[in-house]
Amino acid sequence: MPHTMPPTPTQTPPAGLYPFWFWNDDLDADEIRRQIYEMHAKGVKGFFIHPRQGLQQPYMSSSFLGLVRVAIETARRLGMVVHLYDEYPYPSGVAGGEVILGRPAFQATHLQQRIFDVKGGRIRLELTRGYTLQCIAFPITDDGVVEWLDPQDLRADVGMVLRAESFMKGGLTAYNRKRYFASEPTPTLDTQLPPGQWRIFLSTQTLVEGHKYWYNFVDVLNPEAIREFLRLTHERYFRCFGEDFGGLVQSIFVDETAPQWSALIPAEFAKECGYDLSERLCALQDESHPQHLRTTADLQRVRHRMFCESFDGQIRDWCHAHGLKYSGEKTQQRFSQFDYMDIPGCEPGHTKAGNPDLDYLRAGLRQNARAATSAAYFHGKEGALCECFHSLGWSGTLQDARLIAEGLLLMGIRYLVPHGFFYSTHGLKKHDAPPTFFHQMPYWPLFGHMTARLDRITKPFEGTWIDAKILLLDPSAALPTEDQSAVYERLLWNLASAHLDFHIADLDVLNSGQIEKDQLRVRDLEISTLVLPPARDWEPELLSWLDAFERQGGTVIRTTDDPDRTLRDIAAHVQPSLPMNALEGDARRVLSVCRRDQNSRRWFLLNSAAESATLEFPSDLTLRELPLSDASPALLEQSSGGWRRTLAPFESILLEESQTPDTQTPPPVVPMAIGGACTVLPLSPNLLRLNTWRMDLLDEKGETLESAEVEALPLANQLQAAGFRFAPQFVGGGVNQPQLRLPALRVRYIAEFAVECGTSAAALLMEPGSVKGDWTVQINDGRLFHERDFKTSAAHVSGSREIDIAALLVPGINRITLHVAADELDHGLRNPLYIAGDFAVQFQPMRLTARDASGMFETYESNGLPFFSGSVEYGFMIDLTTALPTGNILLEPTFDSPCEEAIELSFNGKKWHAAPWSPRRVLVPATELRQGANEVRVRVHTSLIRAFEGQRFNIAKHRYENVDSIPDHD
Repeated sequence: MPHTMPPTPTQTPPAGLYPFWFWNDDLDADEIRRQIYEMHAKGVKGFFIHPRQGLQQPYMSSSFLGLVRVAIETARRLGMVVHLYDEYPYPSGVAGGEVILGRPAFQATHLQQRIFDVKGGRIRLELTRGYTLQCIAFPITDDGVVEWLDPQDLRADVGMVLRAESFMKGGLTAYNRKRYFASEPTPTLDTQLPPGQWRIFLSTQTLVEGHKYWYNFVDVLNPEAIREFLRLTHERYFRCFGEDFGGLVQSIFVDETAPQWSALIPAEFAKECGYDLSERLCALQDESHPQHLRTTADLQRVRHRMFCESFDGQIRDWCHAHGLKYSGEKTQQRFSQFDYMDIPGCEPGHTKAGNPDLDYLRAGLRQNARAATSAAYFHGKEGALCECFHSLGWSGTLQDARLIAEGLLLMGIRYLVPHGFFYSTHGLKKHDAPPTFFHQMPYWPLFGHMTARLDRITKPFEGTWIDAKILLLDPSAALPTEDQSAVYERLLWNLASAHLDFHIADLDVLNSGQIEKDQLRVRDLEISTLVLPPARDWEPELLSWLDAFERQGGTVIRTTDDPDRTLRDIAAHVQPSLPMNALEGDARRVLSVCRRDQNSRRWFLLNSAAESATLEFPSDLTLRELPLSDASPALLEQSSGGWRRTLAPFESILLEESQTPDTQTPPPVVPMAIGGACTVLPLSPNLLRLNTWRMDLLDEKGETLESAEVEALPLANQLQAAGFRFAPQFVGGGVNQPQLRLPALRVRYIAEFAVECGTSAAALLMEPGSVKGDWTVQINDGRLFHERDFKTSAAHVSGSREIDIAALLVPGINRITLHVAADELDHGLRNPLYIAGDFAVQFQPMRLTARDASGMFETYESNGLPFFSGSVEYGFMIDLTTALPTGNILLEPTFDSPCEEAIELSFNGKKWHAAPWSPRRVLVPATELRQGANEVRVRVHTSLIRAFEGQRFNIAKHRYENVDSIPDHD
C-alpha cells in the first residue's frame, strides 16, 4: 500500500465528543458564536463544521467562508478544536455538485444488470437506457440449469428506438402546421433465438441519476475528477485557513463515499487481469457460472485498487502535505484500507436504551466499531472515531446518548461524533435524521454531566490498549455470502457476550508480528488464538500463514455455520480476563473490555439491559472501583467468591487491578419510593399541536373544488395523500415530450379546536419555514395576519415566532384559516402550527381546558400536557420512617411511572441534584432530609418528541405511539 507520512500536529485532541455541527439555515455570526459558547460550557471539546441541507449561504462562497472564520476564531478564544467536513451535504466527492456541473466526463455511472427468461422465436425487448456492454443468451435445461458452454452473443442485435412520441403545431412552412416527433432513444433487442428456453443476461452502463441531492454523482474512480474535488473544496479551505491546519484545525472528514462502477474499469481490468471483463459480465450475475468467483474477486480487487489510488490516496496525500489529518467514515472494501486514514471511522451507535439488538458489531467494516478501533491500534493511529446517535427520533434522551457513547468507548472508540448538533430545527430541518442533542433540547442544561462522565472514563484509558488473546480475521475481502456474514456477526456477539476480548485483523497485521513458540506477538499483544470466519475466497497467502502458525503450535479455529460451536471451541483455549457469574440478571447483556498498560489492567463494564444484574467476579485479583462521577461512589464489595457488584439497568462501572483493596466505606444507600398524587408545574408554556388540517383547493373565485384532511407536510405530499385532481401545466413539447408541472394553486387550510377556559395568555406560534408560498392566517373572523406580524417567541424551540391571539379566541369552537398561494411542490403548510399558553389540552374533541395544578408523575395525557416539551416540576410529600445517618447518603429514588428522561431532584427546598440517567442515585448530605415528612421536587427535562411529532416513546414496547390515540399507561 502506498504511504506518506502523516502530519505532525501541535496537539492530539483528548478523547470525547466532537459533534457534527449542522450548518442548515441562514447563518448569523452572533448565533454561531452563541452556539459555540453553549458547546464549550457543556464540556464539548470541539466540533466538525458540517454544511448541511438548509444552508442558505452559498457553499464555499466568501460569505460562507467568512462564517467559517467566525467559528474558527471563536473556537480559538475558547481553546476548542475545529474539524472540517469536505462536502455539502454528503457523500463526499462532488463539492456540493460543482464537480459535475457541465462536466459529464466526471459523472458517475452504474453497472445495471438484468436477466430475461424467454422462449425461442422472435424476441423483442426494450432494454435499460444506457450503453449496452453485454447482451448474451444461454440455453437452459428443463430443470433450469444454464448451459454455459453454448452462448449466443446478441449485442449486434441491439439498436436504438425513439420510444416517446410527441406532436406540435408550428410547422416549417405556411402549408403544414402539424409536426410529429419521437425522442428518448432506448436500446432495444430484436432477434431470433432457436426453439427452447433461453436466459438472456444484460449488462448496461448507465449514468447515476436521482442520486440524493445532486441527481448525478461523481466518478470516484476517476483521478482527474477527485483532483477537481480537492481543488474546489480542500484548496479553498487551505487558502483561507491554512495557517491553522495541524493546530486549531485538526482534520477534514470524508463521509460515506464508496466505489461502484466506472467507465474506466474495463481498460484497467484488462491491463491487470489479462482478459476482457465485458465478455465475463454475465459471470457476475449467476453463481453457477464457472468463472463467477474468479471474475467477482478480480473485479473487487481492481475496483479497490483504483479507488485507493484515485480517492483515498490522493486525499490522504493532500491532507498530509497541508498539515491536516484525514478522518472520516465510509465503506471499506478491506481491512487494510483503514490505514489510509489518520483517524479511521465507523458508523454504528443508533439504538435506543432497552433495545436488545445493539449495533456496535456488524459484519460490514463500516458498521463494526471493533474493526475500526483494531485498525487504529495495529496501524499506530491516535484513535478511531464513530459517527453516532442519528435516526433515534425526537425521543432521544441523555440516557440513550450516554448508553450509546459508553458502548462505543467500550469497543475502543476514542472520538465520538454525534450526528448531530443542529444549528436549526425549524420547519422541515427537524426531519434530517434526528435527534439533535444540542441547545434545542429541553435537557440541554444537563448535557455537561455526560461530557464530564465520559472524561472520567476516557482519562484512565489513555496509554492503554485492549488486552486481547484472540484475533478474528476480517472476511470483507474474501467474498462472504449473506449467510456467512450472518454467521460472522453472530460470532462477534458471541465473543462479546462471553466477555472474551478480541481484535480484528488481516494478513498485513499478521505479517507485522512475530511467531514465538505457540503465540503471535504483534505490538503489545500475545495472541494465542486465531479465528477464521466462513467466506468463499480467502487469500492463499493468508491460508499459508495460518498453516505455518499451526505448525508452530498456534491455535487456529475455522468457523463453520455454527457460531455457538465456534464459541465453545474458542472458550476451550481462552478464558475471560475477568470471569463473572450472574447471581441475578443476565451476564450476557453485560458488555466488558479489559484495557491494560505496562503496569496494570482496567475493566470497563456496561449493563446494556433494562434489568439489574448482580455479578460476582470469582477472582483472586484485588480490584478497586473507580467512581465515574462525584455523585457515584464506588459500590464494589468483597464476597466469599471474590468480588460482587450490582449493576442497575444501563449502569456502567470501571474496575482497576490494585495492589491493595479499597478501604473506603461507601455511603449508606437510602431508597426513596416516589409516586402517587403530586403537584404538576410546567416551566414553559403548554402547546396545542395543530398537525391535522382540512385542505381545500380553491378556484379563482375562492370556491372550493376539492377537500381532504391532510397532515402538515409539503404540498407534494399533501396532494399525493389526498388524491386531489387538478390540471397540470404543460411545459415545452415539440421534439421532446411536454413536461407536466404544478400549476399555481390556491389552497386553504382550516383547523378547529374548542376553548373551555379563560385565555388571558395564548399565542399562535410557528417555526420559521413552517409555511411556504404567499400566505396569510386568520383567527376566527378576525384580521388577516402576514408573516411580518409574527414576533420572536420565548416559547417552543429557539427562534420560533408568534402572534398574540388571546383576545381573538372565543368560548366554544375556534377556527384557524391559512390561505396559501402555491406554485412549487415544496410550498404549503409544511410543519405543525401551535397554540402556546397556560392551559391544558384534552382530546375528543381537541380542546383547551383549565389546567389542574395537581396530577400524577409523568402522565402527560391525563395532566393535559400531551404535546408538551420543556421542563415539568413535580412536587411530592414523602415520609422517611427510619432514622437518617450522618454525613452523606446515597439516595436511590424509584418511581411508580416509567421515566427515562433527564431529571433533577430537590429536597426540602435545598439545591438541585442532577440524575440524568439510570441509576437515579444522588449523593446528598443527610442534612437535606429529615425523618418524617419531606418535600421532594422532581424536575423532568423532556425531549421534543411530543411537540415535534405528537408521539411518545413506549419504553415497555420499545416503539413510538401517537399521543392522541392511547392512554397514559397500557
